[in-house]
Amino acid sequence: MSNDVMADNAQVETKPKPPVRAKVFIIYTGGTIGMVPSDPNNTASPLIPANKESLEPFIRDVEKEGIYWEIGGLTDKKGNPVPPLDSSNVNHEHWVYMAEAIEDKYDDVDGFVVLHGTDTMAYTASGLSFLLANLAKPVVITGSQLPIFQLRSDAIQNLVNAIYIAGYKATGLPLVPEVTICFADSLLRGNRTTKVSTTSMRGFDSPNYPRLGEIGEHIRINTDLVRPPANNEQSPFYIHRELNANVMDIGIFPGLGPKQLKTVLKSPDLEGVVLRTFGAGNAPSDPPEFVSVIGDSIDSGKVVLNVTQCVQGGVEMGLYEASSGLLERGVISGMDMTAEAALAKMMWILVTEKGHERQTQLQIGQRGEQSENLFDVRYPIEIGPDKAKPVISESASPAGQFRKAALNRAMLRVAGVGFKGLADDEVLEVRIFVNLPGANESTSTKVPQYAGSFNYQESQGTTIMKDITTTVKRVVEDGRPIYINIVPVGDHPMLCKGLFLALFAKAE
Repeated sequence: MSNDVMADNAQVETKPKPPVRAKVFIIYTGGTIGMVPSDPNNTASPLIPANKESLEPFIRDVEKEGIYWEIGGLTDKKGNPVPPLDSSNVNHEHWVYMAEAIEDKYDDVDGFVVLHGTDTMAYTASGLSFLLANLAKPVVITGSQLPIFQLRSDAIQNLVNAIYIAGYKATGLPLVPEVTICFADSLLRGNRTTKVSTTSMRGFDSPNYPRLGEIGEHIRINTDLVRPPANNEQSPFYIHRELNANVMDIGIFPGLGPKQLKTVLKSPDLEGVVLRTFGAGNAPSDPPEFVSVIGDSIDSGKVVLNVTQCVQGGVEMGLYEASSGLLERGVISGMDMTAEAALAKMMWILVTEKGHERQTQLQIGQRGEQSENLFDVRYPIEIGPDKAKPVISESASPAGQFRKAALNRAMLRVAGVGFKGLADDEVLEVRIFVNLPGANESTSTKVPQYAGSFNYQESQGTTIMKDITTTVKRVVEDGRPIYINIVPVGDHPMLCKGLFLALFAKAE
């Protein structure tokens, strides 16, 4: 070897390396980002996932920022390597493999990047958010619309941005201790995200929650929107290792009949259903057998969660007559969750909860997946013509997690309303009192428990909605039952098929 060559080698060996300020573990699961032509000699041949080593040359330069990175793949329950996957083949078991890979490296690194295909990325982001408990480090999922090997690919920028966010200690960015999706110019909460385009470089959006960050010349994190990190000294990080896949996502469409629906719902292995309905949670009420089929499945032990087919907005059952039957038969509100988050949450809740607590926890935000918590207070009442009452007085308690300080709205819904002896053209005043069990027609409307009144005529329908938020905030006490007294003014005993109080509270 010549002296010149030896001198060059010596120079390489003694070149100082940047100090390591952050460690990031990259989990390569497959997807478009690592796709290559199946025939190396034919760029038009079908794309298949490449191995993780093929990605390494594209991200070496992040070490200049002081970020040490390591890349690994998935292993199954037996410890065997899982080959890179097209994301269409990713299922709930792979979510657990990802969670286990994060658990294995959790104490050794500052953050994680998951490389994933775009088709099921939103499902994986939602699933991981529920599997990872007491998370205090970034888990950033990214991918690309074009393979990293193509000249116009968005892959390198997406990947480098994700590493910068996961390696926040080196880049000076704020900590984002959530499962997120980093794509194009946005950082999004994972369980609020849905895929909106197969062609645009901005392939994902978060319709019901603002972006956690904007990516341009600089990366700007909206820290007010980020969930706080868990204190791992007091609450150690751990993962859930099981999800219940005996679930189904059913979209209602014009022409779907009760016979078709029953065929699906009667499956003996089916335990949970995400029902994607019209608008604010509406389903056909004609024929009435449609709702009956859903109600019968709930009576048999199945859990049915209602989410809207609309990209933006959420479900509020009882707002329209077309959703009243679902509410009365025990369908659960999915609020403004995405269909992806609802399905993943259902899989998780069916394992972690039992009995009535499943309904309660599905309507309460667990990982920032919904804007509000819903505490349904269902009063056990059905008053037919032969049992009409001059005053309806019922009590029930919201779930234990309800706190009045977080209350946004309290909506009272009275279903199947009727009054004996009321003439067709007669207008009847009906008063409502909260937490005053003895309230009757002679009770003063000046008391703080008075929640207002409504005027009723036979021609207006059989369902009454009343906002009683102010009164509930004034007189309800945490941990105690909520009494509702409905008082008709005059000698007209009341009929009722159901009494519901929806308490909408700010989600954490």
